[in-house]
Amino acid sequence: MIENKTPTQSSPPRRRRPQFSIAGLLMLMVICSVMAAAGSYLVRSLQQPAGASRLVFILFTLIAPVVLLVAVSLIRQVTRWLGRRKGRDR
Repeated sequence: MIENKTPTQSSPPRRRRPQFSIAGLLMLMVICSVMAAAGSYLVRSLQQPAGASRLVFILFTLIAPVVLLVAVSLIRQVTRWLGRRKGRDR
């Protein structure tokens, strides 16, 4: 007997492999490097309890997220603006 494949017997759809853009990978690397720098300042402040390292660590951990968000926002706005401008020039 010949079996006809019905939709219920078909193989399950293959999962789509995740794709990462260069911009996404760059953003991930920037976030990781900021976290590594904060960790470095933390280790320095623990090794030298009284000193400028603790102040730098505290200021860095308070200011770094805000600066990172502002930088990401500006970069996204510039890329959108350049994309619109490129589309308009055609």
